[in-house]
Amino acid sequence: MGEVEKTFISGLREKLVEDRVIDESQLEPDFAKEIVKHGGKDVMTCLQCGNCTGVCPISLKIDYKTRSIIKFCQFGLKKFTLETRWVCATCYRCYEHCPADINPAEVMIALRHIAIKEGVIPPFIKMAASNLLKYGQSVKPDPEIERVRRELELVDMPSRDKEYAKVVREINLLVRSTGYDKLIGIESEVKT
Repeated sequence: MGEVEKTFISGLREKLVEDRVIDESQLEPDFAKEIVKHGGKDVMTCLQCGNCTGVCPISLKIDYKTRSIIKFCQFGLKKFTLETRWVCATCYRCYEHCPADINPAEVMIALRHIAIKEGVIPPFIKMAASNLLKYGQSVKPDPEIERVRRELELVDMPSRDKEYAKVVREINLLVRSTGYDKLIGIESEVKT
């Protein structure tokens, strides 16, 4: 299947992902049980209604939608699922609209646990953790936001406060002492 796009009435375009041939050697029948073991609900009860994808605030920005990821889990495509660039904002809107009470956000969190346990660290996890160590928050502070805050005569961002450096050092200490930095392969900023 070549490059295919779907165009919505609004004019929004979405790239469709490729077709894949799957054989039984790629399937892990106990994958759904492993998800439950790591805190997710039983994906086998998913009705594939699509409500989760329909209400997901980032579904139009990612290749593999919530519904697709759940279907991959149902099939037992563990390796493929863990290596796919799926993203979840953990806003839980999917859970609010799920008629099967699956809570897809918790499934995504379980997938993150499984991926990290297996050494498959999604790039967004490394980026968020690196930012946490460097800035004390998971998103890098934006200079434009700081400029607008000054124009509006708001107080400086907490990251500019001298006491905040202490908070960042404490975060680094916690990350290093728990081994989280080594687990996901990032460098802790604080050295003893």
